[in-house]
Amino acid sequence: MKKMLWGLLLLLGPVAGHSQTTLTFPKGKIASQDWVKTYVDSVLNRPGLPPTIPVTPPVITDPDLLPCEAGPEIRSIFEISQTTARIQFHGKNVFGLNFQISKAGQLVRSGQIKPSSSVIQVQYSRLEPGIYTLTLSGSTCTGSDQKDFLIPAKETGVVIPDRVVPPVSAERGTYELFMNLTGFGYEPSAQNGLHHDWPERIDAFQYEWGYGITGIRLNIRWNEWEPTQGNFTRQGLQKVIAYCRARGLKLSVLFWPWRKEGDNFIPEGHYVTGHRGKQHEFETDKRMGSLASGLMNAKIYTAVRELSAELNTYEGAYYLSIGTASAEEFTNPVVGEGYGGAKEITGFEPVFQEGFRKFRQAKNLPYARPYIVEWENGAALDMGTDLGKDFARFISLTLTRYFENFTKAVKDGSSGKILSVYSYPDAGSPQNAWYLHANFASQAASADGMFGTDGNDRWDNSRKLLVNAVNLGMGKISMNEFDPFDLSSDGYCTGINLGQLEREFEKSYVAGVQVIHLSMSFCPAEIRGMEPHLRYLSEKYIGKPYVRPDRPVTEVSITPAYWQGKDIFAPAWTGTNYLRPVDDEFWGEARKD
Repeated sequence: MKKMLWGLLLLLGPVAGHSQTTLTFPKGKIASQDWVKTYVDSVLNRPGLPPTIPVTPPVITDPDLLPCEAGPEIRSIFEISQTTARIQFHGKNVFGLNFQISKAGQLVRSGQIKPSSSVIQVQYSRLEPGIYTLTLSGSTCTGSDQKDFLIPAKETGVVIPDRVVPPVSAERGTYELFMNLTGFGYEPSAQNGLHHDWPERIDAFQYEWGYGITGIRLNIRWNEWEPTQGNFTRQGLQKVIAYCRARGLKLSVLFWPWRKEGDNFIPEGHYVTGHRGKQHEFETDKRMGSLASGLMNAKIYTAVRELSAELNTYEGAYYLSIGTASAEEFTNPVVGEGYGGAKEITGFEPVFQEGFRKFRQAKNLPYARPYIVEWENGAALDMGTDLGKDFARFISLTLTRYFENFTKAVKDGSSGKILSVYSYPDAGSPQNAWYLHANFASQAASADGMFGTDGNDRWDNSRKLLVNAVNLGMGKISMNEFDPFDLSSDGYCTGINLGQLEREFEKSYVAGVQVIHLSMSFCPAEIRGMEPHLRYLSEKYIGKPYVRPDRPVTEVSITPAYWQGKDIFAPAWTGTNYLRPVDDEFWGEARKD
């Protein structure tokens, strides 16, 4: 980052025994006369004047500058240390930024930044632990915003928790239980906009005392929402909204960016493609556009913005998430995942490889095709070389940009009212060598909530609490899920252990999970059998005000475990702490955006 260029220096010579004082302002800015007078009076402690606490100086900006088209607005401050912090901000045509850091009204640090993405890094001289205020203002246009942040005190790797709960509106400040309409959910031509498999299951939750769930999450594939360019199935979504409104259920949506083959949405060279040349596909006729394609990102932005705007017409709208994996989570896609047979690592379509070439070129390094290690029915990126590490870095950067684009669309469409949720399959387990998604510090930075689906069966439900530790360590609204296999079942309608359901759900709520999801398929008979257990949970948690448990936060570097294909977060989890991922060593040098 560029160091700040200092501008005006106002020197106050020795007066009445006081030493010389230097007053410094950012380049291109001047202080108002009233502020200077107040500051000088305070410093010199002139007789007869009450003590004055100096505040960050109001500034008069270059009168020739026009207001910024949007922002700069500070969305979040994260990865905070005593010398650096990363900022997620929103702005339109904001090509230069000034930052000021103040404490108790006193300016302590300042500088300039030229942003190259919506996530910037602020560097400053060492600051002591405490609460500070960051002010971000445009230097090429007028506009500013400020936000408080905490520089934590470190002690043996444990960080004192921020204790600031992510901002949520009153209706979102309660414990929730959602049912996921997995796979087939949205059917815009149906009477209620839902696939016929789901209404019976949803209404099975209607007990004498009310619904046992508080909402549903609808799965909407891109081709179902926008069958042809610019034409959206708004009436279909309004049918779903009417259905939920009549039952008092909240509504969330997973946007799944599948397109029908041959619908002319994805140009040649922009299909997600594996290292052996096979395209990422679903149901044989669905394809997905490259995550590194600017053209596809622009199309997805429009589709999600319109979806968010339509969903926002419902007072019970809750969140939007996006999935790129065959199991609906957000990862680097894996060809063949969920279908058996040989797996392929993706990112080998021409547009992705061209992006990787430019990434290497920006570091003055030659381009080469990354090497993939293969075994029977499996494959993984070789991250034992600098080339392999760089490809993992570019994948992480691509996932970050893709999700930031999604979040911007959600916020722009709903005027900031609908939550953006980052959904992931595992908390940095060895299978990350396939998914390459575990750099949550970067990829999930713009999210309001994090939804971890970790855990394969009844024997590893502790992974549900591990993802909660990561979610709350990141300062996000925490979400997890349970499917029939997590509750002593061998499949659909083979019976679940209802006592285990009650115990696991209560453990999740006690640990700080705010939204539990029922995923995959629970049959109506099983749902009706949940009644006494959900009644108990509703009396204590579901629908009641959410309370974030107060626990210490441990910083966890994702490297070198990321490179070595080892479990990243579990070794640092005690069961009573939260985990904050740190990616400093991951990038190796300044991130190349």
